[in-house]
Amino acid sequence: MRKTVRLVILLLVVAVIYFGYSAWIDSVAIYNIGAAQLGSSIWNTKITEILDYIAKNDLGFKDTAGLVKWMEANNFNEFISSVANNGNTKMLDAISPAALTNVEFIKALTELTKGEYVLNGFMAANSLLKTLLDPFKMILVGGVFAMFVPLTKQLLFGTVIGMKSYMKNRQSNVLYNYQKTISFTEDLQVKLAEGNFDAVKADYAAYSGLAFKPEFLNIMMDEICSVLIKEGDLTVFAEAAKVVTESIKEMYEKERRRSINGRGDELFFDLKRGYEYCATGSKYSIAYHKALQDKADNNLGWKIYSLEIFKFNFFLVAMFIPAVIISAFVGGLINGLVSNLTGDVRTLAVAATFFVSWVILTIIAHSLMIFRNEQYKNIKNILVKPAIIFYSLYVLTFITISAGIVGVSKVNIVAPGSSAQIWVWFSAVAYLVLSTSLIFYVIATLVDSFKQHKTLSKKLLVDGIILPMIAWTIATVSNFMALYGPDGHSLQSIFAAINGVTLVGFWIYLSISSFLINNLISPNMARELRKAVEADALKNAKAKKSTKSTKAAK
Repeated sequence: MRKTVRLVILLLVVAVIYFGYSAWIDSVAIYNIGAAQLGSSIWNTKITEILDYIAKNDLGFKDTAGLVKWMEANNFNEFISSVANNGNTKMLDAISPAALTNVEFIKALTELTKGEYVLNGFMAANSLLKTLLDPFKMILVGGVFAMFVPLTKQLLFGTVIGMKSYMKNRQSNVLYNYQKTISFTEDLQVKLAEGNFDAVKADYAAYSGLAFKPEFLNIMMDEICSVLIKEGDLTVFAEAAKVVTESIKEMYEKERRRSINGRGDELFFDLKRGYEYCATGSKYSIAYHKALQDKADNNLGWKIYSLEIFKFNFFLVAMFIPAVIISAFVGGLINGLVSNLTGDVRTLAVAATFFVSWVILTIIAHSLMIFRNEQYKNIKNILVKPAIIFYSLYVLTFITISAGIVGVSKVNIVAPGSSAQIWVWFSAVAYLVLSTSLIFYVIATLVDSFKQHKTLSKKLLVDGIILPMIAWTIATVSNFMALYGPDGHSLQSIFAAINGVTLVGFWIYLSISSFLINNLISPNMARELRKAVEADALKNAKAKKSTKSTKAAK
């Protein structure tokens, strides 16, 4: 899950580069004065506006005759039109068409306004430089879609694709694939109970040949692989393998009855079987992880919630429409009671009303599903703490999204000339995604850690929870101070800089920290690692000797 969060950040970076480059090369980089680009349909209107401003304020000339004299004095004689000396000629008509697209002439004209009008950009829309730079947009958009498509599949359609695959192969599974997998797991269970390292290793090599491999079986085989590599104790998987075998048998019996009867005996039968086959958070995956635990302690509660939290997204989809209805009612009520809210505060109130309503409804539905589950009837007490932590993090996530929307909404992206604020808008989008991803990274750390291990390591605690929460706190406080704190451009710039440096700095650190920690090993650390390996080898040798002695005694 943490890998997914990192991919989202990388996608954001590539998208910002692409959209930023495209918007920059097509707007900001083109010669422009405000919303008018050189050579556009409103360019002449803008030049007329500048001429009128200069004449009105007597900044260089007052009329057409004065304009002609100014042009002569500044060596722009070639730009004086043939009708310039007629009595009633407008100032714009006194300028030749060539002058209207001449950069030096336009710059000289805008300089007379003393900063009221400024010529921005550095190239024309039909210039050779623009033609040369345009193709790079295609290269960047290719990078965006190369990442966007697989990431979208993973985030939104991974389960759906797995369910579709299950439905497609249903008949062959019932005919023989189920039975082959059941035979495989029963044989594996015996070898795991014996701790037969070589036999389990051979079974792992043959595992790829199975056609029916549900996700909970994949999870077990991946963990067995890790133990094989470390030459650890395989007997810990014996009971879990038995549970996996019973789960596959149960799936097979349900499918067999459906084939005989012509229809399933449960509501949404096909969807349930597909979900059980491909989802990490299915009841069979949870049953496998429960079997690995020695007792029902707090770690089991964390492990269960780490798996059940995968269903949170489904409840988010289900609660979207109710959240819209409730937020519309509550938002209208707040708007009627407090009518003197400022623009940013009103935006925050509207966004928070919807997002907080949405996440609270989802939390209620998700928690009811878990705490009313008969499987957890006797272990509800160990589920309370992880439930509070996970749900609090989701509330923080949606509050952060609400705050980020305020910054994004400050830029009217449809207004004329708003392209000049492109980096302001992208900075707001970056804050929205990066700050929200900090909370998601904490959630992902908890999920990945307790899903795969029994405890949270010190390294993960620091890198995955403490540092992201510190970065989130600094970024959120500085963002709110920039939006609602003391007025003053310098203070707001300072808070914005703190916000940006914190967010970007953390994600850069995170991208290189794992590489440095895994590759920079001191002599003392190397000695400690060798001692740990030797201790494990000695422990395994004693365990094997004890097993052989027991068998000989029998």
